[in-house]
Amino acid sequence: MKKKSSETAILPAGFLAAGIHCGAKRKRKDLSLIYSEKPCTASALFTRNTVKAAPVIRGIAQIKRKASLRAVLVNSGNANCMTGERGLKDCEKMADSLAHELGLKAGEVFVSSTGIIGQYMNMKPILKGLKPLVESLSRSGVEDAADGIITTDGFRKISSRKFMIKGRQVTITGIAKGAGMIKPEMATMLAYIMTDAVIDKRTLDKTLSSATDISFNAITVDGDMSTNDTVLVMANGMAGNERISGAGVSAEVFRKNLAAVMEDLSGMIVRDGEGASKFIKVNITGARTHKDAKKVAESVADSLLVKCAIAGGDPNWGRIASSAGASGVKFDPGKMTIKLDNEVFFRKGKPVPGAKRINSPVFKGRDVKVEVDLAEGPGKAVFYSCDITTKYITLNSFYTT
Repeated sequence: MKKKSSETAILPAGFLAAGIHCGAKRKRKDLSLIYSEKPCTASALFTRNTVKAAPVIRGIAQIKRKASLRAVLVNSGNANCMTGERGLKDCEKMADSLAHELGLKAGEVFVSSTGIIGQYMNMKPILKGLKPLVESLSRSGVEDAADGIITTDGFRKISSRKFMIKGRQVTITGIAKGAGMIKPEMATMLAYIMTDAVIDKRTLDKTLSSATDISFNAITVDGDMSTNDTVLVMANGMAGNERISGAGVSAEVFRKNLAAVMEDLSGMIVRDGEGASKFIKVNITGARTHKDAKKVAESVADSLLVKCAIAGGDPNWGRIASSAGASGVKFDPGKMTIKLDNEVFFRKGKPVPGAKRINSPVFKGRDVKVEVDLAEGPGKAVFYSCDITTKYITLNSFYTT
């Protein structure tokens, strides 16, 4: 997984993007736009949080009615969440106003927001910024768009893939934001993925769900689920490939490349975790099922005690064993093996003689590994996390002041 977007991303055919500073925030870009020259088949997954932001409520309705999308408008600085009827009306106003600027229908515009919860939108700078935002649309605007959606992020997050589908070149490009309040259950983190592939709605839905399971639903920074989590994929069909439908070679090629883009983006989110100094890969094997393995992996990855131990370079495998046992998954601890940064500390129910606790070289690097073999079956799963440091507390102790 990449640390940052290190290349200039190329937008898929027919897509334009832009990001500007409209004045909703003091300094950073705060308004972004993605636009497709042709209508897009769209698929999306959203937060399962009972408290949902106005744009999420609107977006869920759009996806349910299988709306054909042409544009995505995102503001940062305000989540438009817990704002009641006024928030929903502001969301519709954003869609209506952008649709007017682009000559579209409001139903073709998808709206997202990110930022502080519980404050009404300052609509004046946003509405005023729509015209210059549209005028800024370009094939090279993806980096500006990626900058416009970030809040506490330390860097922009972009990933691209090019590949062939039966003689036609297909491109997938995605942008994302997120550094804190990260524990997606989708199915604050946002991701927008564009492709010029020709693919039917049902296959796109299935592919997105599969890719999300191993990317955005396999990461945690602080164990807090956002009210605005959204991952959206738009396919405008301008690659002209043979339609991807159902199973088969073409569907698998598309799935692998979509998953690669999403794993890149989700990995960047974890590496950019607020105050984080270490990137943690939790690898669980030997569970009875994949579902069991993922539960154990998530329990270990979410543990504050494990995160603190890793931050301090302490190979406290007892905390890892405890977190695995707290997952609710049944297994025999007497069969379990625990490895930290490739060193075995606990094997089949017994501590390993000579495994260092004091002055151990474990957990000293930027990337660390936690491996647990439950020896119960073929199930396996990977979760990505980061450590918790005092900087995280500092960043989140005055967020709204």
